[in-house]
Amino acid sequence: MRLIIVVASVFLCMYVSACGVIKKLKMPTVVRIKGISEVFEIGTIVHTQTGRVVSFEELMADLEDVRIVYVGERHSNEAHHDVQLRILKALYEKDPALLVGMEMFVSSDQPALDQWSAGQLDEETFLKEVCWEEKWKFDFALYRAILDFIREDSLKVVAVNVPRSIVETVARVGLDGLSGEERDQIAQEVDTSREEHRTYIQSAFDTHESDEIDAFEFFYEAQCVWEDSMAEAISRVLNNKRMVVITGNGHIAYKFGIPYRAFKRTKASFRTVMPLAVGTEVERNIADYIWVTPPEKLAHPSGLCPKGPRRPVVGIRLNTLDHGKGVLIEGVMPESPAARAGIKPQDILVAIDGNPVSRLSDLHNAIAGSKGASTFLFKIDRQGKLMELTVHIEKTNSTSTEGSP
Repeated sequence: MRLIIVVASVFLCMYVSACGVIKKLKMPTVVRIKGISEVFEIGTIVHTQTGRVVSFEELMADLEDVRIVYVGERHSNEAHHDVQLRILKALYEKDPALLVGMEMFVSSDQPALDQWSAGQLDEETFLKEVCWEEKWKFDFALYRAILDFIREDSLKVVAVNVPRSIVETVARVGLDGLSGEERDQIAQEVDTSREEHRTYIQSAFDTHESDEIDAFEFFYEAQCVWEDSMAEAISRVLNNKRMVVITGNGHIAYKFGIPYRAFKRTKASFRTVMPLAVGTEVERNIADYIWVTPPEKLAHPSGLCPKGPRRPVVGIRLNTLDHGKGVLIEGVMPESPAARAGIKPQDILVAIDGNPVSRLSDLHNAIAGSKGASTFLFKIDRQGKLMELTVHIEKTNSTSTEGSP
């Protein structure tokens, strides 16, 4: 069974707001930046060094002078993807040879990405080729507008991530536990010497409980493997070109993660832009620019976000099985439809309404067409005993919980 590594492989992207990096405020109407007395409302762009609110045109004038622009995101916030797309379009207008690095893809996805950029794949085929449901798992509707723009204008998109299984292995047994084949897929140099970064990761690690990960050194090594490998992927393709890198906020916070590690390799100038939802408070040096956005529940009504169907929330975390017969239920959200139906962790989901399930996309496809409240029959293998459980799912307009279908 694969290590349940949501903690290690997603925590900086997904849990950054709960780990001391971003402090939650009681009234979600503004963003506060420590050291600056002014508060900032939705739509505000703040140059953190000066504390000055800047226009989009002023932001772009600065970004046009650097080689790499990192634009962060909270993966499930649609407004953050709108920020990314707006910056991407503006930079492309100035430089049609612009590269786009994306954390959402690993090196084995590069052939499919090249075909996508060339207009040779439709969306359904593309998602199958990159195993979107198995590898990234977030609703593709969040990224559709960005990837459609890339295809329409034939931009070169670069896969910068590494397979999650490698990060999982390092988090479990350390860098020395990798096989030769696995070692060849990560950065040649992995820097674990930066004390500020170590302290930052330690503060997050200490606030999160996990039965699978208890050795901080391995956890820290995994984070450095992850970020040095993405930095190295950027350095391999940058040459004399310019690049926008789309990645989770945690990977650019304080520039510890990808930015400084890529700079060490390329010496290329860069800026970091971090979209932040109202209701948060951050340190001034967390990014070069902070772009204040609506919270997730208000992002879609703004009209500025990618459109697409929303998934009904089942409340389970899944993983594929090597034999391809069913999918393992690794976790069940409390009070979710799955929990109310009696589904338990370590159950194997075999079928839904008689349709076999062997991959994560089978579950999403089975429930995607439901309208309003729907009832599904989940066939479960519980320690060799087959049973059928009725799951009542209510379709909502909110994005599903990260990591949980």
